[in-house]
Amino acid sequence: MSRPPELHRKMRPAAAFVALADAGLQAVHHHLDALQHRDEVEDVHDLRVAVRHLRAVTWAFGPVLPDSVKARWKQALHDVADAAGDVRDWDVFIAETLAPALAQQPANPVLAALIDTAQARRTTAHASMMTRLSRYRQAPLPTLKRDLAHLAARPSRGRMRTFGPRRIRKARADVRERARIARDGRTEHVHQLRIGNKRLRYAIEALSDVLPGRYRNKLRKKLVARQTELGAVIDGAVARRLMCECLGVDDPQA
Repeated sequence: MSRPPELHRKMRPAAAFVALADAGLQAVHHHLDALQHRDEVEDVHDLRVAVRHLRAVTWAFGPVLPDSVKARWKQALHDVADAAGDVRDWDVFIAETLAPALAQQPANPVLAALIDTAQARRTTAHASMMTRLSRYRQAPLPTLKRDLAHLAARPSRGRMRTFGPRRIRKARADVRERARIARDGRTEHVHQLRIGNKRLRYAIEALSDVLPGRYRNKLRKKLVARQTELGAVIDGAVARRLMCECLGVDDPQA
């Protein structure tokens, strides 16, 4: 894959979006190609990370995008992330919950049966994912590419030196509000905080060239650490749900 595009402070926001979004689409396409030729855990993860980055870029540049373009990109990227979500959940559950337990109790027939069930569910989820992703390549992806060609020809205002920091401040305020709500400890609120945290982190990474050092360094490090903590909470909730699914019982905390 090519190197990320460089932004400069005098750049027009619309031009910056075209550069970043084009690179993001290339990354998504690269990971889709990999999934066509092999079934590796990290390929699914890499696709989801590439989509998250692109979703953060789309959000960051929302004010300069036509409503129709913004809605189309939001829906298309949501669909790709959702298509790979179940497979990723099963991968994490097997690798971080079931496999370590079986390593400690290798002769446990219940754990062995659980892994077999989880692997079978993962296989079914993978087949569904590949069907959905093939549709994405046939329809939304070419349309998104055409959007970039049209945006590149449109006149635009503003400069990245003010636009970039303003959008990061907006995302940071959103994370603070989500953190306030998540103090109740409810899983759905923690999940929303995690989403906002990732969006802010990936927006900082995308706009790094035009942001003050305090955003690129200290704040980003704080977000990475928080993302790990929030991820552990959500992974635990997902593991409980999938364990109940394997056992054929209802999740008491659902």
